[in-house]
Amino acid sequence: MNVSATFDIHSLVTTEIPPLPNAAMQVATLAQDVNASARAIADAIGCDPALAARVLRVANSPLYATMRRITSLPMAVNALGNRAIYQLVIASITSETFRRKNRSPLEKALWEHSVAVALMAREISVALGMRGSEEAFLCGLLHDIGKLLLIRYDELLYRQVMEEAATEQLLAREQEIYGYTHAQIGALVSRRWELPEEIAYTIYHHQNPGSVDQFIFMARVVNVADAMANIAGIGLRPMSEREAFESESTRSLRLDEARLTALWEKTTASISEMQSLLD
Repeated sequence: MNVSATFDIHSLVTTEIPPLPNAAMQVATLAQDVNASARAIADAIGCDPALAARVLRVANSPLYATMRRITSLPMAVNALGNRAIYQLVIASITSETFRRKNRSPLEKALWEHSVAVALMAREISVALGMRGSEEAFLCGLLHDIGKLLLIRYDELLYRQVMEEAATEQLLAREQEIYGYTHAQIGALVSRRWELPEEIAYTIYHHQNPGSVDQFIFMARVVNVADAMANIAGIGLRPMSEREAFESESTRSLRLDEARLTALWEKTTASISEMQSLLD
């Protein structure tokens, strides 16, 4: 079984992953500009009614609880902050990419896993006092988007790949069959959307964070978050608690079982709310 000779990853990425819409691109660009005003960002958001509605929903949700009800886009931008707005724009596009009319149970399970990993990665980054909890969320949300494309290319084939390969062998088996790993494909998606290099790099190395020489902490955070979702049964591959609690990444981040369990409990309380906001 080897399809690498006929597997055109660049065609698959461009077919399944549309470029960011103009409105979303403008909002994302402004949200990364420290000199951009809340009014300018709000005006850009207002050009996309669906995004505007989602921003207001998020601003008034328990996940971003504020002291007062948010009734306008400038208020929402001020309440959430530029980084959270940027996160929300990319998360919205990611949600639309995962969602389609005939979404298979495997695709649905992958989306639920991605949301769980995103939230856990954010909880870990906040607990460790790291900068960039929004980036951690996006890295978690996008870490397995390469699997989505492999599923859409041939779901039966990818099921077989997962059944044949243990977790530590999956990347090698993907490379053998497709000529690419799901992590490499995910990095290509990140670059198609012109996301920061840290996100592409983390996606590329999230399963082997010990091999990287930059952004290593973010890669380890996503690696641990991924493991925690898997041991909870939210994912495509089962994993034992020992694999998660005794991993190199867990030790490197100095996260013991009690702390990880507490962070996971906070994560699970937010999963359904976040899925509702994004779907």
